[in-house]
Amino acid sequence: MNKHSYKSLIAALIVFHLLWYGLSLWVNKELLPSPKVVYQCLPTAFSNQLGWHIFFSLKRIGIGLGISLITGLLLGWLMGTFPFWNKLLDPLIYLTYPIPKLALLPLLMLFLGLGEGSKIALIITIILPQMILSIRDAIISIPETYYQVYLCMGANSFERFKQITWPAIFFGIISTLRVSLGIAFSVLFFAENYGTEYGMGYFIMDAWLRMDYPMMYAGILILSLVGLILFGCLDYLLKKKTPEINYDNKQAQR
Repeated sequence: MNKHSYKSLIAALIVFHLLWYGLSLWVNKELLPSPKVVYQCLPTAFSNQLGWHIFFSLKRIGIGLGISLITGLLLGWLMGTFPFWNKLLDPLIYLTYPIPKLALLPLLMLFLGLGEGSKIALIITIILPQMILSIRDAIISIPETYYQVYLCMGANSFERFKQITWPAIFFGIISTLRVSLGIAFSVLFFAENYGTEYGMGYFIMDAWLRMDYPMMYAGILILSLVGLILFGCLDYLLKKKTPEINYDNKQAQR
Protein backbone atom coordinates (compact mmCIF):
# COMPACT_ATOMS: atom_id res chain seq x y z
CA MET A 1 0.00 0.00 0.00
CA ASN A 2 1.25 3.47 -0.85
CA LYS A 3 0.79 6.67 1.15
CA HIS A 4 -2.49 7.50 -0.59
CA SER A 5 -3.88 4.03 0.18
CA TYR A 6 -2.99 4.36 3.86
CA LYS A 7 -4.75 7.73 4.05
CA SER A 8 -7.85 6.27 2.40
CA LEU A 9 -7.85 3.33 4.80
CA ILE A 10 -7.49 5.56 7.85
CA ALA A 11 -10.27 7.85 6.60
CA ALA A 12 -12.54 4.85 6.03
CA LEU A 13 -11.83 3.55 9.55
CA ILE A 14 -12.62 6.95 11.07
CA VAL A 15 -15.92 7.19 9.19
CA PHE A 16 -16.77 3.61 10.16
CA HIS A 17 -16.20 4.26 13.87
CA LEU A 18 -18.13 7.53 13.77
CA LEU A 19 -21.12 5.80 12.16
CA TRP A 20 -20.82 2.94 14.64
CA TYR A 21 -20.75 5.34 17.59
CA GLY A 22 -23.69 7.32 16.22
CA LEU A 23 -25.79 4.20 15.73
CA SER A 24 -24.93 2.98 19.24
CA LEU A 25 -26.44 6.21 20.62
CA TRP A 26 -29.59 5.77 18.57
CA VAL A 27 -30.11 2.00 18.94
CA ASN A 28 -30.50 0.06 22.17
CA LYS A 29 -26.99 -0.05 23.65
CA GLU A 30 -27.45 -3.68 24.69
CA LEU A 31 -27.97 -4.65 21.06
CA LEU A 32 -25.29 -2.35 19.64
CA PRO A 33 -22.63 -1.40 22.20
CA SER A 34 -20.33 1.52 21.48
CA PRO A 35 -16.83 0.99 20.03
CA LYS A 36 -15.31 1.74 23.45
CA VAL A 37 -17.29 -1.05 25.13
CA VAL A 38 -16.36 -3.55 22.40
CA TYR A 39 -12.67 -2.66 22.49
CA GLN A 40 -12.68 -3.02 26.26
CA CYS A 41 -13.80 -6.63 25.74
CA LEU A 42 -10.78 -7.55 23.62
CA PRO A 43 -8.41 -8.38 26.53
CA THR A 44 -11.10 -10.63 28.01
CA ALA A 45 -11.71 -12.20 24.60
CA PHE A 46 -8.04 -13.09 24.17
CA SER A 47 -7.93 -14.49 27.69
CA ASN A 48 -10.88 -16.70 26.63
CA GLN A 49 -8.74 -18.39 23.94
CA LEU A 50 -9.64 -16.02 21.11
CA GLY A 51 -6.13 -16.57 19.77
CA TRP A 52 -6.84 -20.28 19.37
CA HIS A 53 -10.11 -19.55 17.59
CA ILE A 54 -8.23 -17.32 15.13
CA PHE A 55 -5.56 -20.00 14.67
CA PHE A 56 -8.04 -22.76 13.84
CA SER A 57 -9.93 -20.59 11.34
CA LEU A 58 -6.69 -19.53 9.65
CA LYS A 59 -5.49 -23.14 9.59
CA ARG A 60 -8.63 -24.28 7.78
CA ILE A 61 -8.42 -21.38 5.33
CA GLY A 62 -4.70 -21.97 4.76
CA ILE A 63 -5.02 -25.69 4.09
CA GLY A 64 -7.98 -25.12 1.79
CA LEU A 65 -6.12 -22.40 -0.13
CA GLY A 66 -2.99 -24.53 -0.40
CA ILE A 67 -4.78 -27.60 -1.74
CA SER A 68 -6.84 -25.47 -4.13
CA LEU A 69 -3.73 -23.70 -5.42
CA ILE A 70 -1.73 -26.88 -6.06
CA THR A 71 -4.66 -28.75 -7.62
CA GLY A 72 -5.77 -25.69 -9.58
CA LEU A 73 -2.27 -25.20 -10.99
CA LEU A 74 -2.11 -28.80 -12.17
CA LEU A 75 -5.60 -29.05 -13.66
CA GLY A 76 -5.56 -25.51 -15.05
CA TRP A 77 -2.22 -26.17 -16.75
CA LEU A 78 -3.48 -29.45 -18.21
CA MET A 79 -6.67 -27.83 -19.52
CA GLY A 80 -4.83 -24.83 -20.92
CA THR A 81 -2.09 -26.89 -22.57
CA PHE A 82 -3.84 -30.03 -23.81
CA PRO A 83 -7.21 -29.79 -25.63
CA PHE A 84 -8.08 -33.35 -24.56
CA TRP A 85 -8.08 -32.43 -20.87
CA ASN A 86 -9.99 -29.23 -21.55
CA LYS A 87 -12.76 -31.10 -23.37
CA LEU A 88 -12.89 -33.71 -20.61
CA LEU A 89 -12.91 -31.45 -17.53
CA ASP A 90 -14.60 -28.29 -18.80
CA PRO A 91 -18.17 -29.73 -18.78
CA LEU A 92 -17.65 -31.15 -15.28
CA ILE A 93 -16.52 -27.79 -13.89
CA TYR A 94 -19.36 -25.84 -15.49
CA LEU A 95 -21.86 -28.47 -14.32
CA THR A 96 -20.82 -28.24 -10.67
CA TYR A 97 -19.85 -24.56 -10.52
CA PRO A 98 -23.40 -23.10 -10.13
CA ILE A 99 -24.25 -25.41 -7.20
CA PRO A 100 -24.59 -23.38 -3.95
CA LYS A 101 -21.60 -24.49 -1.91
CA LEU A 102 -23.43 -24.34 1.42
CA ALA A 103 -25.83 -26.95 0.04
CA LEU A 104 -22.87 -29.35 -0.11
CA LEU A 105 -22.10 -29.05 3.60
CA PRO A 106 -24.50 -31.84 4.71
CA LEU A 107 -23.02 -34.17 2.08
CA LEU A 108 -19.47 -33.33 3.08
CA MET A 109 -20.31 -33.92 6.74
CA LEU A 110 -21.97 -37.21 5.83
CA PHE A 111 -18.94 -38.55 3.97
CA LEU A 112 -16.08 -36.76 5.75
CA GLY A 113 -17.53 -36.40 9.23
CA LEU A 114 -18.05 -33.35 11.43
CA GLY A 115 -14.34 -32.66 11.90
CA GLU A 116 -11.76 -30.69 9.96
CA GLY A 117 -12.13 -32.62 6.71
CA SER A 118 -15.62 -31.39 5.83
CA LYS A 119 -14.79 -27.76 6.64
CA ILE A 120 -11.60 -27.75 4.56
CA ALA A 121 -13.36 -29.57 1.72
CA LEU A 122 -16.06 -26.90 1.70
CA ILE A 123 -13.43 -24.18 1.24
CA ILE A 124 -11.84 -26.19 -1.59
CA THR A 125 -15.17 -26.48 -3.42
CA ILE A 126 -15.41 -22.68 -3.40
CA ILE A 127 -11.89 -21.79 -4.52
CA LEU A 128 -10.83 -24.69 -6.76
CA PRO A 129 -13.22 -24.21 -9.74
CA GLN A 130 -12.40 -20.50 -9.97
CA MET A 131 -8.69 -21.25 -9.69
CA ILE A 132 -8.79 -23.87 -12.46
CA LEU A 133 -10.70 -21.65 -14.88
CA SER A 134 -8.53 -18.61 -14.15
CA ILE A 135 -5.29 -20.50 -14.79
CA ARG A 136 -6.65 -22.24 -17.88
CA ASP A 137 -7.85 -18.98 -19.43
CA ALA A 138 -4.54 -17.26 -18.67
CA ILE A 139 -2.56 -20.03 -20.38
CA ILE A 140 -4.84 -20.12 -23.42
CA SER A 141 -4.47 -16.34 -23.83
CA ILE A 142 -0.65 -16.58 -24.15
CA PRO A 143 0.36 -16.01 -27.81
CA GLU A 144 2.04 -19.08 -29.31
CA THR A 145 4.80 -16.87 -30.71
CA TYR A 146 6.14 -16.35 -27.18
CA TYR A 147 6.87 -20.06 -26.85
CA GLN A 148 8.33 -20.22 -30.35
CA VAL A 149 10.82 -17.46 -29.53
CA TYR A 150 12.02 -19.31 -26.44
CA LEU A 151 12.22 -22.57 -28.38
CA CYS A 152 14.50 -20.88 -30.89
CA MET A 153 16.65 -19.76 -27.96
CA GLY A 154 16.96 -23.37 -26.80
CA ALA A 155 14.88 -22.99 -23.62
CA ASN A 156 13.64 -26.21 -22.03
CA SER A 157 10.11 -26.83 -20.71
CA PHE A 158 10.88 -25.57 -17.20
CA GLU A 159 12.42 -22.35 -18.50
CA ARG A 160 9.41 -21.73 -20.75
CA PHE A 161 7.07 -22.26 -17.80
CA LYS A 162 9.13 -19.97 -15.56
CA GLN A 163 9.56 -17.16 -18.08
CA ILE A 164 6.22 -17.26 -19.93
CA THR A 165 3.52 -19.36 -18.28
CA TRP A 166 4.05 -18.45 -14.63
CA PRO A 167 4.05 -14.64 -15.12
CA ALA A 168 0.89 -15.00 -17.22
CA ILE A 169 -1.04 -17.01 -14.61
CA PHE A 170 0.26 -15.22 -11.49
CA PHE A 171 -2.11 -12.26 -11.83
CA GLY A 172 -5.08 -14.61 -12.26
CA ILE A 173 -4.10 -16.66 -9.21
CA ILE A 174 -3.86 -13.66 -6.87
CA SER A 175 -7.03 -12.09 -8.27
CA THR A 176 -8.91 -15.37 -7.76
CA LEU A 177 -7.63 -15.67 -4.20
CA ARG A 178 -8.71 -12.10 -3.41
CA VAL A 179 -12.23 -12.74 -4.70
CA SER A 180 -12.52 -16.17 -3.10
CA LEU A 181 -11.13 -15.21 0.30
CA GLY A 182 -14.19 -13.27 1.43
CA ILE A 183 -16.54 -16.01 0.26
CA ALA A 184 -14.41 -18.65 1.98
CA PHE A 185 -14.55 -16.76 5.29
CA SER A 186 -18.33 -16.41 5.01
CA VAL A 187 -18.85 -20.10 4.37
CA LEU A 188 -16.33 -21.13 7.02
CA PHE A 189 -18.20 -18.99 9.56
CA PHE A 190 -21.29 -21.12 8.88
CA ALA A 191 -19.40 -24.43 8.88
CA GLU A 192 -17.68 -23.70 12.20
CA ASN A 193 -21.02 -23.84 13.97
CA TYR A 194 -21.03 -27.63 13.58
CA GLY A 195 -18.78 -30.29 15.06
CA THR A 196 -16.16 -27.98 16.58
CA GLU A 197 -15.50 -25.83 19.61
CA TYR A 198 -12.78 -23.76 17.97
CA GLY A 199 -12.98 -21.22 15.18
CA MET A 200 -14.20 -17.65 14.79
CA GLY A 201 -17.61 -18.84 13.63
CA TYR A 202 -18.06 -20.83 16.82
CA PHE A 203 -16.73 -17.97 18.97
CA ILE A 204 -19.15 -15.40 17.52
CA MET A 205 -22.22 -17.64 17.61
CA ASP A 206 -21.41 -18.84 21.14
CA ALA A 207 -21.30 -15.21 22.32
CA TRP A 208 -24.60 -14.55 20.52
CA LEU A 209 -26.30 -17.52 22.20
CA ARG A 210 -25.07 -16.30 25.59
CA MET A 211 -26.35 -12.80 24.70
CA ASP A 212 -22.85 -11.46 25.33
CA TYR A 213 -23.18 -8.89 22.56
CA PRO A 214 -19.98 -6.91 23.27
CA MET A 215 -18.02 -10.17 22.95
CA MET A 216 -19.93 -11.05 19.78
CA TYR A 217 -19.05 -7.71 18.19
CA ALA A 218 -15.44 -8.14 19.32
CA GLY A 219 -15.34 -11.45 17.46
CA ILE A 220 -16.83 -9.88 14.33
CA LEU A 221 -14.28 -7.06 14.56
CA ILE A 222 -11.35 -9.47 14.87
CA LEU A 223 -12.64 -11.64 12.01
CA SER A 224 -12.93 -8.56 9.81
CA LEU A 225 -9.42 -7.46 10.78
CA VAL A 226 -7.98 -10.87 9.91
CA GLY A 227 -9.71 -10.77 6.52
CA LEU A 228 -8.45 -7.22 5.92
CA ILE A 229 -4.86 -8.24 6.71
CA LEU A 230 -5.00 -11.26 4.41
CA PHE A 231 -6.53 -9.21 1.61
CA GLY A 232 -3.88 -6.54 2.11
CA CYS A 233 -1.11 -9.15 1.91
CA LEU A 234 -2.47 -10.46 -1.38
CA ASP A 235 -2.82 -6.92 -2.71
CA TYR A 236 0.77 -6.12 -1.71
CA LEU A 237 2.04 -9.34 -3.30
CA LEU A 238 0.22 -8.56 -6.53
CA LYS A 239 1.66 -5.05 -6.76
CA LYS A 240 5.13 -6.26 -5.73
CA LYS A 241 5.27 -8.96 -8.38
CA THR A 242 3.65 -6.90 -11.14
CA PRO A 243 5.40 -3.52 -10.82
CA GLU A 244 4.89 -2.84 -14.51
CA ILE A 245 1.20 -2.22 -13.80
CA ASN A 246 0.66 1.20 -12.24
CA TYR A 247 -2.63 0.59 -10.44
CA ASP A 248 -2.89 4.06 -8.93
CA ASN A 249 -2.43 5.82 -12.26
CA LYS A 250 -4.99 3.55 -13.89
CA GLN A 251 -7.52 4.33 -11.18
CA ALA A 252 -6.80 8.06 -11.43
CA GLN A 253 -7.42 8.01 -15.17
CA ARG A 254 -10.93 6.60 -14.75
